[in-house]
Amino acid sequence: MKTKPPRKRNATKVPYDASKRDGKRKAVADTKPPIASSSTLSVDPLPKPPTAPGKGMVLFRDVCLDVIRKFYPNTKPRNDFDIVQLGSQTKRADDPEALYAWIDECHKSSVEILGREVTEHSVKTLLDTYMEQTGKKPVEDDPLVFVRPIPDCKYSIRLFPGSLSASEYCMDFVDSATGEPVNSPFEHELWSVPNPDTPWLSMPMVGKLRSAERNHGIKQEDIRPGEEKYFLRDGQTCVLMRPGKRPVRFTVPVRRRPELQEATEAVDVLDLPKVVDA
Repeated sequence: MKTKPPRKRNATKVPYDASKRDGKRKAVADTKPPIASSSTLSVDPLPKPPTAPGKGMVLFRDVCLDVIRKFYPNTKPRNDFDIVQLGSQTKRADDPEALYAWIDECHKSSVEILGREVTEHSVKTLLDTYMEQTGKKPVEDDPLVFVRPIPDCKYSIRLFPGSLSASEYCMDFVDSATGEPVNSPFEHELWSVPNPDTPWLSMPMVGKLRSAERNHGIKQEDIRPGEEKYFLRDGQTCVLMRPGKRPVRFTVPVRRRPELQEATEAVDVLDLPKVVDA
C-alpha cells in the first residue's frame, strides 16, 4: 500500500508581502447606490436618544436651518430629510429644481438601503440632537467676546468662543468703527508662540497659523465676505506680524469649566502671585 510522503514544513515563516502579488486580481467596484454622507445620516437602526443640551450646545436642526437661510434662501425644505441634506453642505447652487431632484435621489438611495422607517427615524433623531458649534460669528451681547483695537490700524482683533470641549476660541478681524467682520483687511501673518512669562512650560517652537477657510482649501478671494476666522485654543499666545509695524502679542482667555472646577474642590489651594518682578 502506497503511503503519502510527509508534508514538508518550512523552517521559518515570513510575513505576507503584498508587493509580491501577481497583480492579476481586479478590485471589485463598489456597486452600492449613492447615499447621504455618514455625517448627515445615521445608519444605526436604533439611533441613540437626543443628547441633553449643555453649555454652548445648540440643536442640530437650528444649525441646519441657519445654513439653509444663508446659502439656499430660494429653496424651502419640504421635510426633515431636506433639512439635513441642505444644511449639511454649502457647495451647490441655490437652484430649487436641481436641489429637489438631487435630494429626491439621495432619499431614494437611502430608502433602498435602510428602509423608509429607519431613514425617517434616523434623520429626525439627528436633527433633534444637541451639538457643539464652532466658528459661528458671535452675537453682540456675548460676555465671552473680546474686541481689542490693533495699534496704528483701523481694525480690531475679535476673540469669540468656539467648542468648549475642545477648549477652542475663534478670532477674526472687525472694523473698529462699525464692528463688522472683514476678511484679512491688511497684509499680515499670525504666529503661535510660547507664553513669554513661562516659555519653558510650553513647546519651544513657533508655528504660522492660517485661517480655517484657507486650511480647508478655499482661496482667499472665494471666502464669503466677513466669514474668515482663525481657530485658536484657550490660553494660546499669538503674535500678529505686519510689514513695517510693531508686532502685536495677545493671549487667548482661558474659560473655567464648572465640571473641572468640582474635581479640585477636595484640595487646599495656596495663594501665590502668578507673576513677580525678578
